[in-house]
Amino acid sequence: MFSCFKRKLKNEIKVAQLSGYVAEHSAYHHGENSLQQTIVTLAQNFVSSNNINLFLPIGQFGTRNQGGKEAASPRYIFTNLNPVTRTLYPEPDDAVLDYLEEEGQSIEPNYYLPIIPMALVNGAEGIGTGWSTFIPCHNPRSVVENIRRIMKNQPYTPLTPWYKGYLG
Repeated sequence: MFSCFKRKLKNEIKVAQLSGYVAEHSAYHHGENSLQQTIVTLAQNFVSSNNINLFLPIGQFGTRNQGGKEAASPRYIFTNLNPVTRTLYPEPDDAVLDYLEEEGQSIEPNYYLPIIPMALVNGAEGIGTGWSTFIPCHNPRSVVENIRRIMKNQPYTPLTPWYKGYLG
């Protein structure tokens, strides 16, 4: 996200080119394949992937049939920032973020704070320090409604898993 915001990404770009730019400007140390797969995953918009995809999928980014694993090679597919992404991560907030530094170069922030909790909207799954985590996707409108309730000191309503486009 940092590199796309820094570049002010407005036009579509090959996923392979974007990953190269990210690696150069953010001191990324985890391998090009991992970075490209992350970009592809953030762009997927089929049912059960992202309720709000932060990148636009321009090309074959996979299908629900194989969970996105059949996405085309990063050198053949394009992406761009989804217009809603800068709404979720407002530009004025950039000035107050805690930026990391590596070898005298200012790189990405320690973390971003979106205006709504994206881990609830798009879900999260993984293992860290021996603990397994699974957070299902939730309706962004329900998440926002609960945030407003909490801000008004009202009880929140339980969230139900929700996947954009799921009709079953």
